[in-house]
Amino acid sequence: MGKRIFVSTILSLLIFSLVSYISVMVSLLASVGDLRAKPVTNIGFPFKYYYQFWLSGSDSPNCGWNFTNFLYDAVIVWLVVLLIYLFLTRNNNGLKH
Repeated sequence: MGKRIFVSTILSLLIFSLVSYISVMVSLLASVGDLRAKPVTNIGFPFKYYYQFWLSGSDSPNCGWNFTNFLYDAVIVWLVVLLIYLFLTRNNNGLKH
């Protein structure tokens, strides 16, 4: 059981990183259409935990973190991956008998 939890934790880290990367690309690509607009970066799905924004008249970006949303996203991904992994490995172990 400990090995399955460890493997699912590693998988959830990879999936969390992939989902975060995709959310960055989506937010950057959404701001490509308008050449006068400065790019805005939002990271996190389903909850946005990092955001970069531009203040009016400023030439440098500002950013902020919402650590609570980061924890929510991490726990949601970990639980979903853990449940799916445990379900799949339980079914595979049942077939080996």
